[in-house]
Amino acid sequence: MKTKTLIKMYKQSIGLFPKKYLSFLFSVFFFFSCSSDYIDPLDNTVDGNSDPNPTQIASSGSFVYAPTPLGTFGTSPQTFGIRNDKKLSDYEAIATNMAPYNTDEFPDFGSVVCIIIEDGKFEYIGTGVLINSQWIITAAHNFIEPEKSKKLPALSAINILVGNDPNNPSKTLKVSQVIVHPQWTISDGGFEKGTDLALVKLSSPITNITPANLNLDINGEKDKAYIWTCGFGDYSGQAGQNKDDYSKKHAMVNVLDRIVNGLSSSVGGVNYNGGLLAFDFDAPDGKYNTLGDNIVNVQEYDLGKGNSSPEALEMEGGTIEGDSGSPIFVKINGVWKVCGLLHGGIDNVASGVKDSSYGDISVYTRTASAASWIQSVIN
Repeated sequence: MKTKTLIKMYKQSIGLFPKKYLSFLFSVFFFFSCSSDYIDPLDNTVDGNSDPNPTQIASSGSFVYAPTPLGTFGTSPQTFGIRNDKKLSDYEAIATNMAPYNTDEFPDFGSVVCIIIEDGKFEYIGTGVLINSQWIITAAHNFIEPEKSKKLPALSAINILVGNDPNNPSKTLKVSQVIVHPQWTISDGGFEKGTDLALVKLSSPITNITPANLNLDINGEKDKAYIWTCGFGDYSGQAGQNKDDYSKKHAMVNVLDRIVNGLSSSVGGVNYNGGLLAFDFDAPDGKYNTLGDNIVNVQEYDLGKGNSSPEALEMEGGTIEGDSGSPIFVKINGVWKVCGLLHGGIDNVASGVKDSSYGDISVYTRTASAASWIQSVIN
């Protein structure tokens, strides 16, 4: 399975100045075992048996939700994370919440933070989200790859960068504690139990950022709801980007294709519930509808049955390395809430599907399923 924590070698400079990558032969890329009854933005009621095309909203920023009609594009070439007919800066603009992306049609992305772990010659890049003044929730695999090591990194090696541009963060925060889900530490690093979660306690509270609302309601999300993802995935190797810089915060829209609950596990006599959320990255030409086709491999089977529209939304996107632990936002009863954290992707979903390109399936650990564990830690 694919996970989406980015690991690279770098030349270390003092503090958190922009990193300098080494050449490709010396770069190291892993994928860590890293990534409702209410639908909005329109108050639509859509169930799993309904038309997989959500009704569109209409207001200043509504164009981002518009589906691309099939037949508009003859073919869509392979891409990386974003639609091939869009610019990365378009997705970065949405994540700033500047007009026209500052209405309640969009989540407040200010709570999404960049996680940097410095470990000698390696640097680990992930994403997390602030859920109260002192706690961040993210993916456990950002800190532990359980099939290789169960040792957490030194707290002094972890930095939380606040703001839209991690090259010039508005604030750099230190952490006092990292708590990984108990089942994750004894797992094989897969998503099957829905426990790829970690809670990170800040050394001191932060009061000038509004925390995200965390969904703990098991009936909160609804199949085919609009969702937003937001992270710091690494685009530095793409055309037009500075390979020496961290990538800016970016946000993408998609449609929720799968909701899974009831993934049980037990550790030391304590039972835990787990769950998953998932969506696919649709191409403008409609070719790669991997959660709506008849090809189901072993990993995809764990996501259960469902359907998916082949139509891509105007600002649809996928997930890439560095997005691990990034939140998925769903609007529930008029409030945007964090409903999952990115674990990673499905291997070999279909012939011709490349990682982070069209057809890639992103899998998130569901927060509502792990509500009891989350509350036991932060309360």
